[in-house]
Amino acid sequence: MEMKSCAHTCRVCNSEAGAPLALTIVMSSFVLSRPACSCAHGEPDCSYRVAWSINPHMRVGAADPKRACAQHAALVRALERAGARVLRLPFLHGAFDSVFMKDSAILIERDGRALALPTTFRHGQRRVETASRARQLARAGFTVARPLSTAIEGGDVHIVAHRGLALLGHGVRSDLASIKGLAYFLGCDVVPLELRDPALFHLDTALTVLSDDTLVYCREAFTPASARALEALHWKRMIEVSLADAMTFAINIVEVRGTIITGTDTPGAVELWRSLGRPVLVAPLDQFQLAGGSAACLVARVQSVREGVRRAAA
Repeated sequence: MEMKSCAHTCRVCNSEAGAPLALTIVMSSFVLSRPACSCAHGEPDCSYRVAWSINPHMRVGAADPKRACAQHAALVRALERAGARVLRLPFLHGAFDSVFMKDSAILIERDGRALALPTTFRHGQRRVETASRARQLARAGFTVARPLSTAIEGGDVHIVAHRGLALLGHGVRSDLASIKGLAYFLGCDVVPLELRDPALFHLDTALTVLSDDTLVYCREAFTPASARALEALHWKRMIEVSLADAMTFAINIVEVRGTIITGTDTPGAVELWRSLGRPVLVAPLDQFQLAGGSAACLVARVQSVREGVRRAAA
């Protein structure tokens, strides 16, 4: 049964809903959603929880909202400790998955302007987020583009700034037909990669590209043709991760100024990043993993496309 949510800020949080939001784009800028309304009334719709099942990880009622809020706060502290600038948008009352901010919009900076492409969700439970997030981003200073008519979710878009290109995962959530509109918005080439595992439904659960051109990926998450296409891009270094490790969200990380922030605290996941000579900050996010997302899903990075194009041309 498909449940519907009501995507608006809480009625008792009108002061938050109407508060002006300020945006200053600097290196390592991220937009996050608050995991709960600012009120203390504890209404059922006022915080993140697993309220439906739209991927294999989700079991209704599995997450503890209070633990999730504490984990989210620890993630924000880790981001700021690593040098990130964080802008937090209000929680969307009743839109429980809205905490996974990356899915809601693709954010870029070009020629000093902050631009946002609101996404087009596959599932009805999340479609209600689009208009509310677009309004919030506009108030925060973004120029908001018209959403595409085809399905595209932020977790399926990985911008490789230092190469001046982007990767688009498709086949589970996003449509291949979205590639043209995405390329137009970004102003760079987009490489399509077909995903085949419903549990690794977004590209950011199946790969990440670090700033030193290291590809960390789960080959089994892709169709054979797409795995070959990915490897043919000739990365400086390629690290393959097992399907079992990918299922723990080991690849779903955030890189901030060379530091890796992970929500998976298994020894293997932490050692993976340390073996690459990277500082690691662990902020356990098991309550969000119960809904199918982790560190990368919770943050929307404002990526400089101009910088990537310039480097690629050089």
